[in-house]
Amino acid sequence: MRDVNWTANSRGIEYHFYIHGVIECSEDYTDLLDTLYTASEEDILYMHINTAGGSLDTTVEIIHAMAQTKASIITCADGLVASAGSLLFFSGHGFKIGEFCEVMLHDGSGGDFGKVNENLKSAQFTSNRLANIYRKVYGPFFTEAEVDGILEGKDLYLTADEVGDRLSVHNEKMLEEEEADADEE
Repeated sequence: MRDVNWTANSRGIEYHFYIHGVIECSEDYTDLLDTLYTASEEDILYMHINTAGGSLDTTVEIIHAMAQTKASIITCADGLVASAGSLLFFSGHGFKIGEFCEVMLHDGSGGDFGKVNENLKSAQFTSNRLANIYRKVYGPFFTEAEVDGILEGKDLYLTADEVGDRLSVHNEKMLEEEEADADEE
């Protein structure tokens, strides 16, 4: 992610950030993070995603900034949206789906060198951490059984149409919840 474009619009500033290639150290995303933390509610930030994934720690840092921003975030599935890229995509406020995009969700990967008991503790902690992240990020778009399957090691591949179907179901649920809240008032 090195390219950044911005233009003024009638509401505020429109930013375009590009997350392409492997998501690595958070230093590569300083401009994105700074914009997320300083943007106003009139601003729109488009996050164009075409990545096989990468660092969970950097991804979590970006997701945290996305949750804190006042701007509207539109995540765009421009190509391959896999692994950490899918976490970023489903953390958006609104979505654009490229006609030929592919979205892939999977259990975490990685490993450490060291003593066996340390590796076991680290793997257990990471597994619990991923379960928490996946349930919060993927939960609104996927069934509990699907999220459990991902955590058990089943990769989930989605075409653009399948992603669109997920987003439509999610939007219908959100509208129903808003109507129920309005009826209660």
